[in-house]
Amino acid sequence: MDSSVLKHPKIAEVVDSLFVAGGGRVTYDIGGGGREILLAAGARLAAETNAELTIVESPVLHSEIRSFVRELQPEVRCAVISATEAALQPAGSINGVLAVHADVLRDADVRRPLLAMAHSADRLVVARHDYSDTTLDALATPGLVVRLRDLMPPAPQDPSAVRWTAPAMEERKQRVIRQLNQRLLPEQDVEDFAELMQNVDPDEVRNRIAQMQEKYAGLSELARHQLAARRPRDAREHGQAQSAAYQQQDTQRPGLT
Repeated sequence: MDSSVLKHPKIAEVVDSLFVAGGGRVTYDIGGGGREILLAAGARLAAETNAELTIVESPVLHSEIRSFVRELQPEVRCAVISATEAALQPAGSINGVLAVHADVLRDADVRRPLLAMAHSADRLVVARHDYSDTTLDALATPGLVVRLRDLMPPAPQDPSAVRWTAPAMEERKQRVIRQLNQRLLPEQDVEDFAELMQNVDPDEVRNRIAQMQEKYAGLSELARHQLAARRPRDAREHGQAQSAAYQQQDTQRPGLT
């Protein structure tokens, strides 16, 4: 997360609106600062009401989330838990401010416990994408929206060439790409993510990477070695096939023997 995102007038406006309303929901485009809005509004509400802040998010982001909240509101008592951990909490044990990213609701087993948790919380803040699960929508009101077009500079000469990017985001993108390339993943996945990183929020990509790592964690040691060896072998075979094709074409040209 990047706290400088919160300086954008549109994002600052949404954080203020959620704070004044005592909670609510932000629906945002990927890359639109939704997680920063979620944490900033939740931390500000917790600081104002002297309440504990409970954040339900993907484990891959927990360390970064704690650092982000400490930067914004050092005095706030903050617990960062996964959806699975949240589902194990006794009913009614969560009060104070609850901040949830709706991506964690992909797992149907955690939706009912998180809904009960949302009912018991004093304040609820939710961030979601258009395609996210809607279980918490009715409780997280008002519903605000942030689109990437809202973050663009006004009247660009070439709209296709202008894309709002938070400060320091490009460096984070490159770091995540390097981390991705160090993982044992199929070539197509690496290519897809490299392309994906050009246009999306690094936090979203890290979540996707974590999901893929979990997917491939069950591979046997032999399968992982085979997967690692596949790319160079395929490249050699592809090169040999191309070379053979070129030689065949040369022999078929007029005047060659």
